[in-house]
Amino acid sequence: MNLKIKIDNYLISENRPCFIIAEAGVNHNGSLSKAFKLVDEAKKVGANSIKFQTFSAKNLVFKNSPKANYQLKTTKKSENQFNMLKNLELNHEEQYKLFNYCKKKKIIFLSTPYNFEDVEFLIKLKTPAFKLASMHMAEPYFIKQVAKQGKPLILSTGMTNLGEIKKTFQEIKKTNNRNIALLQCTTDYPAASNEINLNVIKTLKKNFKCIVGFSDHTSGSVASISSIPLGAKVIEKHFTLSNSLRGPDHKSSLNPKDFKNFVNKIRESEILLGSDKKLPTISEKNLFAMRRSIVTK
Repeated sequence: MNLKIKIDNYLISENRPCFIIAEAGVNHNGSLSKAFKLVDEAKKVGANSIKFQTFSAKNLVFKNSPKANYQLKTTKKSENQFNMLKNLELNHEEQYKLFNYCKKKKIIFLSTPYNFEDVEFLIKLKTPAFKLASMHMAEPYFIKQVAKQGKPLILSTGMTNLGEIKKTFQEIKKTNNRNIALLQCTTDYPAASNEINLNVIKTLKKNFKCIVGFSDHTSGSVASISSIPLGAKVIEKHFTLSNSLRGPDHKSSLNPKDFKNFVNKIRESEILLGSDKKLPTISEKNLFAMRRSIVTK
């Protein structure tokens, strides 16, 4: 069984290198010029795709919504969730420019929608796939509507159990969309090592017979590297221009230098895994004189 999905010009399959997403999210801090710079750096460090977020604060949270605990540590305490998100928006015109800039730089643009208006906009934008956040796993109806668009769908599975994922997956199947990737994810920033549960990647592949991967919220690269031999073919990691910038996600993201090292280690781990067939390698064949043999004495 050779599972595969195609996103833009990149074929994701069990026989190819994994698809690496630089999760820029809102790390542009509401600045289009910073978003362009994130695209430049993501391309330099070897990411296959860069992902942003498409939302309007007024359609996403109440005006008095509190912040998550991790956000309180990295943003102004006097600023509530609504005001924080309002300052992190990119309007539709800016996103059009960002999409075209990604095409120019030859890196795949992705974005996470948060309601049906966002989905309609991304369809007009001709986004090649949809990446939905873990929060959407509690909304099988919304996911079903996104799946109906017929585009590849990448789903994070944080905060869910297997039964909830099965329910959502059944709704997706009703749309005849088979281009699905499920990502193991632990929704915390940064996520603790003892809560990562990478073995779930194997559980997802066994139960859903689809491309699987890992959305990495840890502070390092060990978790993502370790996910490769378990079958991860999509890896998502938060990406920032600088960890010292003010904002909710910069502290739990990798800067360009660290992200480049991250990509290099993933590619090295893929080379190290090599083939599952036990045969002498080319180098070993050149050293056959070292093998024992029968001689006359």
